[in-house]
Amino acid sequence: MKRVIFLILLFLISCTPAMQQSMTPSAKTVVHDFDNHIEVIQLPVSAASSMNEDLNALGFRWTSKAPDIVRLKVGTKEITNIYAVAFNIDGAIVNIEKPIDTPTNYGGWSYRQFVMPLGQFVKLANAQIVKMKVFSVEYYNNLINILITPSSFGQSKSSAVVSGKFSEFLEQVNAQRNK
Repeated sequence: MKRVIFLILLFLISCTPAMQQSMTPSAKTVVHDFDNHIEVIQLPVSAASSMNEDLNALGFRWTSKAPDIVRLKVGTKEITNIYAVAFNIDGAIVNIEKPIDTPTNYGGWSYRQFVMPLGQFVKLANAQIVKMKVFSVEYYNNLINILITPSSFGQSKSSAVVSGKFSEFLEQVNAQRNK
């Protein structure tokens, strides 16, 4: 009986936002030996604030070669072709319809990269509520199916893992921009 109670407590503790943050990758700064350019990278983490939302992921990358933009790595737990992403940032709609990589990167998850101006990314990072929609198309048995998978995160949605990743990422970006 004690073992069951211990396992239940361990499960509940692991579901807390603080534990989720510690168990997922954090932002890291990388200096490339070839040309000494610098990147700050946050690998994709969950962008869903509840189990009722679709399993979407969001990662981001900043580079000293293009200091005024952030590359977003958008993912969904489907084997599908992602073609666009949209954000509702505290009521302001931002549509990004041009991926910067050609095919979707498939695996257990499907990923596609998009570009966002740094200023807009800062607004996204500081927003109370961000609703993200991932647009994708799948082709199966001669049928085309358009999927729209929504999820949400932000300052008031701390249960989404990505909500806790913005501040560290932006601190590292600002440190590199201010050098």
